[in-house]
Amino acid sequence: MPSCSPLRYAHSEGLTSLCYDDKGKYILTCGSDGDVRIWEGAEDDDAISHGTGDKAFCVAYKNDRFYIATDANTVQAYTFPGGSPDGILARFTAPANHICINQMGTTLVAGSSDFTIKLVDISSGDTKKFEGHEAPVLSVALDPKEEFLASSSCDGSVVIWRVENKEKVKKFQILPKVGDISLTKGLCRLCWEKNGQFLYVPLENEIQIYNRNSWSTTGSIQDSQFSGVYSVLDLSPDGTHLAAGCYDGHILIFDLKTKTCVDRFKHESGLSIMSLSWNPSNQTEIAFCDREGQLGLLSEINLKGGNQPAKEQRVKETLGIFEDDDDDAELVQASDEPSKEQIFDEDSNDSTPASVLKPLDDDLASEDGEAPPVIPVQTRIIERPGFVPTPPQGAFQPGSTPKHLSSRFMMWNAVGIIKQFNTEEEESIDIEFHNTAIHHAMHLTNSAGYTMGDVSTEAVVLASPGEDSDPSKLTCMHFGSWDNSKEWTIPMDDGEAIEALAIGEDWIAVATSGRLIRIFSLGGIQRDIFSIPGPVVCLSAHTNQLLIAYHRGMGLPGDQCLGVHLMTVEGATQINHQPLPLSHKSSLAWMGFSAEGTPFYMDSSGIVRMCNRRFGMSWVQVANTKSHTKGKSDNYWIVSVHENPQQLRCIPCKGARFPPVLPRPAVGILPFQVPLCQMNTEKSQYEEVFHRTQLLSSHLQFWNTIGYEYDTSIASELAKPSQEALMKLFALSARSDREFRALEVCEMMSEPHTLQLAIKYACRLKYMQLAERISEVVQRKSAEQAEEVEEEEEEVVHRVQRVHNHQNHVQEDEEMEEEDVEVDQENAETNSAGGPLLNLKAKSKNEVLSQSYGSSGRSNPFKVLTPQKPEPTKGTQVFDGMSKKKQTSPGQVMLKNTRPVKAVKRTPQSQGKITSVKSTNEEDKQEESQKKSKSAFDLWFEETKSQLMEELPEADEESLVQTAAERFRKIPKEERQIWIQKSKEGDNKKRKREEEEIPTRKVNPKLAGFAFSKD
Repeated sequence: MPSCSPLRYAHSEGLTSLCYDDKGKYILTCGSDGDVRIWEGAEDDDAISHGTGDKAFCVAYKNDRFYIATDANTVQAYTFPGGSPDGILARFTAPANHICINQMGTTLVAGSSDFTIKLVDISSGDTKKFEGHEAPVLSVALDPKEEFLASSSCDGSVVIWRVENKEKVKKFQILPKVGDISLTKGLCRLCWEKNGQFLYVPLENEIQIYNRNSWSTTGSIQDSQFSGVYSVLDLSPDGTHLAAGCYDGHILIFDLKTKTCVDRFKHESGLSIMSLSWNPSNQTEIAFCDREGQLGLLSEINLKGGNQPAKEQRVKETLGIFEDDDDDAELVQASDEPSKEQIFDEDSNDSTPASVLKPLDDDLASEDGEAPPVIPVQTRIIERPGFVPTPPQGAFQPGSTPKHLSSRFMMWNAVGIIKQFNTEEEESIDIEFHNTAIHHAMHLTNSAGYTMGDVSTEAVVLASPGEDSDPSKLTCMHFGSWDNSKEWTIPMDDGEAIEALAIGEDWIAVATSGRLIRIFSLGGIQRDIFSIPGPVVCLSAHTNQLLIAYHRGMGLPGDQCLGVHLMTVEGATQINHQPLPLSHKSSLAWMGFSAEGTPFYMDSSGIVRMCNRRFGMSWVQVANTKSHTKGKSDNYWIVSVHENPQQLRCIPCKGARFPPVLPRPAVGILPFQVPLCQMNTEKSQYEEVFHRTQLLSSHLQFWNTIGYEYDTSIASELAKPSQEALMKLFALSARSDREFRALEVCEMMSEPHTLQLAIKYACRLKYMQLAERISEVVQRKSAEQAEEVEEEEEEVVHRVQRVHNHQNHVQEDEEMEEEDVEVDQENAETNSAGGPLLNLKAKSKNEVLSQSYGSSGRSNPFKVLTPQKPEPTKGTQVFDGMSKKKQTSPGQVMLKNTRPVKAVKRTPQSQGKITSVKSTNEEDKQEESQKKSKSAFDLWFEETKSQLMEELPEADEESLVQTAAERFRKIPKEERQIWIQKSKEGDNKKRKREEEEIPTRKVNPKLAGFAFSKD
């Protein structure tokens, strides 16, 4: 008989449940008082207690979380050992009586008094509902292979369900019928064999065994010394023994191989055993609770059997005579063969020979002719858990809440909200827009079973996962279309289901279960299709960018192994393809783009990271939402991200991970913060401001690369905080006598005036050597900037020359096909003559205007001529016939460059240097005089160019200039006079600036002298 620890009070009288943690160190109990207690062994006098409600019916533990079924008709998850709420997994209309979890900890099954059973995927929240019982469910047991589910009920039945399609496989009417769980004698807690081959069902006087292949009884387990009701069962960790708790207080241990009872225990008060559990790390220990809420612990359980043969018992008793330590020592030391008379000589102190045992052995062996049995020495086998792979995270839609909720958000982003209601009374979808000017609100009937959605300023996209008879569908409501057909639907192929979707600028991306990414246009055209190397996790889109998260493989214990794929859809260009870094034992919670187009994501630990395009497309942490929560179970749910202004827009969720639909939650704003060291110091605070500003303004450089235009004042405004932080950091380093560090700070400064301020400050503090070194930094930066300008303008020159040469070839081919004799003769003279005075035929004013903007293939593309200027002199037109050989100056290229303003920005110092080098002949002087001022047409054309490009998107540069010239002639005289006045004012300002630049250019190379001018 096993030894039992003294029973101790755990909970109030009534239904009591217990379980061990995964390591077998703690015991968790719950009872009718609504508390959950955590015991460090049965003798723990200071158990941790957590309140969960008025009543708690069942407890289960797996993977650092425990799950409680309470009188609130829910199954709630809690953190271990803190006991903080960690989400609701299932809801019923009556309390859940029993819950169980699979070995991996990914699936939970709960049976309720409302006659239903729910199977929940813990990671994704997907729920399957099993209906068919006609009374409260007593217990549930999930097949280790997760193919079948067994349940028992107060209606007297035990039902076998198929998990995949919720079909009833077999029903056994073998239990007594009762109206409520409180009236039954046995709880009928079912148990599967370790490999799932057999199902054990506790009944009266026996435990029946059912084979999964035929669902017929293959035998039963009984004990001749017990007659009563078996109530609860639990399998030993190694699967070789079965513990059974009975209604009359018995606990029996059965060997499943021999189907015999090897040990037993009888409750001292004969109270019913309500629950029991084996210690996962000690196979000879079982914890149990009785009907009065008392906790007990059985130890030293005999797993080999307690009934020994009479002969073996007599041998043990006889051999016990010689178990004295002194006699054993004398037996070892014996060397002679004494006579038999010396056997019991008590007066003699001589050594006793070992041969005295021989006659006794002969007598024992002579009874049946067999040798005496050898008593085996029991060894304790310590089992250690093997590697348990981490369950892969399921696919989800960023900005949505779990699918199992009756009312949920299908999408919440910066454009609008899609809400889904899935109740017995209504299945509908509501779509709202933050800006009602985009579209009015919509209400749809969800008869197709849509579970995924996304909304943009052009369309709303919905998708259904599909079922056996109904294929997965994609539906698009293109309300931005100009025609009357604004909706289309495309079904997927058989066996392929949509798992994620996203809307881009004018396209839709869909990820399917076949590891395919399908690209559709907003009109419904199938544009592209490609494969990804693993199951998809989520998709996100912004303008022309597509971000894909997927599983790359199996991660370390507790970790997900995800990869991310960033690409542009229009150009089919892969930008980045790398692993996605996540926090330890966390999963991906949200992924998307900021309003400016930078990828962001957040994991389940609350860490927000962004893509740093400046540092090799790496991921850097910019926020920790958990640091802003008040409780451990509180979380933030991201809605949108903005870099300018720096805002992380989230919804606070108290005690949950997802916000409720009603009442409508309020959106809060969290700040960004880069996790630098020693954030309590002034130095680190300045460094954090600099790094954060640099990170959150890097999108300007990205806009530049893709050709987006923006106001240059935005860049200066965004750079102000970083430059101020650098100046403060420089002053702090200088005051601390950290001159080398101060010089490093100057290396990070990009503005010339900031460096000049640093020189002045160093002079004020009498750091002459530092001021001199800063001056060297200024000179080096100026030289580098000038080289960059030269390289950029040379590149522009070559590009324009290639375009112009191509136009000349095309024009020459067309002229050769003309039948005009005069034109042919002019071409012949141009090709044969080599002198400089060619093509001197007088041209009209209109011809000069058209040639100055590239309308003729023979014109010089770098000449700057306006309708207001007089006809050029005779000698200048010689370069029209030499356009292929002429070296173009950078100043002229700037007038023909069509890139955004930000790309052609030049500093006065660099322009001065280039002009001084190249203005050495009369030709450059003439070109320099031409670029001093812009005409009224130039100013008007720069102002209206973007509007013209929108009206004529397919027009080339030549056609665009011609159209602009025609429109400029048609504008009213008063308006044209205004533009002429602006051109004159700009000319005066430019002359004034050039006059002021002369002394500046002389001073800049000698900033060191400027630094010491005060001494």
